[in-house]
Amino acid sequence: MTAIERHLGVPHATFHRHYADLIDAHFRPRIPAPAQPATPTESSGSDARTEANLSRLRKENTDLRRTLALYEEAIRQLALENDALRGGAAVVPLPTRTMPASS
Repeated sequence: MTAIERHLGVPHATFHRHYADLIDAHFRPRIPAPAQPATPTESSGSDARTEANLSRLRKENTDLRRTLALYEEAIRQLALENDALRGGAAVVPLPTRTMPASS
């Protein structure tokens, strides 16, 4: 259809809007059907490995999101401190959080 649209000098959306019946009757039947995916013939052991792998990847993804959030906060704080220093303001250091000792 794109070659026809170019030949006629008609934009794609206009061609579809004005010639929808031609597209449905002539072009769509000629489009080959998509290939059907092969049915998986994996054993249950492979399914278990796949599930374990997906579970591991989900956990890694969660951990990476947490790490990213920590880095974002650190960068935000550094940017604020940098802006304050460049602006001549006094930077007040905030106490760092300490983890309670495990008993």
